[in-house]
Amino acid sequence: MRRKIMAAFVCSIMAMSVMPVYAADDTQTTQVEQEITTQDTTQTTKEKTSTKKTKDTKKSSKKKDTKSKKTDQEKVVPMPTQVVSKTSSSAIQSRISAKEAKITKLEKKRSKISSQIQLETKKSEAVKAFYKKYTASSKAEVALYGQEITPAIKISKKDETMRDDLYELADLFGDKQLRNIADKYVFGINHPDFESLLDKNDNCNLNQYLKNKKILPIKPMEQKIKKINKQIKQLRKQISKEKQTRYFNPNNVSLLSHITVDDAKHMLEGTALYADAKAYVKAEEKYHVNAVFLMGIAAHESAWGTSRRAREDNNLTGYGVTSDSAKGINKATKEEGLLTTAKTLHEKYLTPGGSYYCGTSAQAVNKHYCVGGEWAAAVVNDAYQLMNQL
Repeated sequence: MRRKIMAAFVCSIMAMSVMPVYAADDTQTTQVEQEITTQDTTQTTKEKTSTKKTKDTKKSSKKKDTKSKKTDQEKVVPMPTQVVSKTSSSAIQSRISAKEAKITKLEKKRSKISSQIQLETKKSEAVKAFYKKYTASSKAEVALYGQEITPAIKISKKDETMRDDLYELADLFGDKQLRNIADKYVFGINHPDFESLLDKNDNCNLNQYLKNKKILPIKPMEQKIKKINKQIKQLRKQISKEKQTRYFNPNNVSLLSHITVDDAKHMLEGTALYADAKAYVKAEEKYHVNAVFLMGIAAHESAWGTSRRAREDNNLTGYGVTSDSAKGINKATKEEGLLTTAKTLHEKYLTPGGSYYCGTSAQAVNKHYCVGGEWAAAVVNDAYQLMNQL
């Protein structure tokens, strides 16, 4: 009995000691499974999070690229605002001196022609006065016949007076032969019976001689004087313009530069824009767009006249060329293209109320002339470079 009770007691103790061991194992197993599950879940979550971050990063990257592109397009390079002026230079002074020398030469020529006009006028008046004095009678032809002086012919005071008049004519014409005639002959005007004295083999027809004297026509000489006066006036006007201060103000490109054609040629010398130097000055005078600004546009847009559009389309200013396929302005000559651009700038960009008017600065023109924000700065810098050539 006691053995049975002890055996039962031992068995119960053993059972009690075994149960916790299995329970612990189950708990540990459950914990391991939970840990594995948690790790899997965490890893999955991390992977999802990582995937999401990658997508977000890509989206962010795309947004940054888009923003970067927009920033590049909207980027505005500050435009220089310095006003440049040139009062004089060695080249300008040299041109002024050359024009003054031309004026001096023309004035001398004019003076010579004026003297010639006075001389020919005096000759004409003197001959008319002589004829009026000595051919008033009906025997005009006889009066101007001369007979060689002989001892038989008496020389009167009237003969001497006529001789003095002939001397004056001879001096006026610079005619030595006429002086000899005056010394050698007497004339019928002073001798009533002169016809009986005439020796047909030895006489002088003064009338015929005087008619053969050349008196130059006055009108052609007067026309020459007018032409010279016009040339002198033009030269003085050019000198006056040469003495003006040259300006380039990027803050107001509608202000005149006052450059001359010679200036433009000097500034563009050695570039493909040189041939149309005159057109920039013409555009300024006609449309009040600063010529140096227009040169700056042409230099920037056409790569100093070498671009395809400049060569093929005569488009130096790039106006209307928004893409490679855009037509732009195509004119028969580069001058026409420049004048068209100047007219458009004046009417639409630089005049209040114009469809693209935002002000008169190069930066204001930039807003509608070109999509790039660096355009005004580039054009102004090219204009500065051109001004430095003066």
